[in-house]
Amino acid sequence: MPRQTNLPDTARALVDYVDQNKGAEASSVIIEIVLASCHPDFVMSLVSATALPSSLRRAISDYLTYILLHGLTREEQQKLFAWAQAKMLAGP
Repeated sequence: MPRQTNLPDTARALVDYVDQNKGAEASSVIIEIVLASCHPDFVMSLVSATALPSSLRRAISDYLTYILLHGLTREEQQKLFAWAQAKMLAGP
C-alpha cells in the first residue's frame, strides 16, 4: 500500500510490517486481524498472535485498542479491507 497518512498510526505500523515482510507467517496473522477488524464476515484468532515477537504483539494490541476505543472511519475500514483482501488473495 502506498504510504498514506490518513490511516491511524497503529494501522500504519501493521501495514508497513506486512508490506516489508511478504510471505512471513506473522504477516498472515496480521492480515487476518485487519480483515476481521474491518468486516463482520471475517474472524480472527488472537491466539495465533501469541507466538509472534513481542514487538508485533504490542503493535497488534495497540491497533486493537485503538479501534475499540476510537473506531475506524468508513474510509479507513475500506482502505484497510481492500489492502488486506489483496494481500490475502495474492498468497504467500
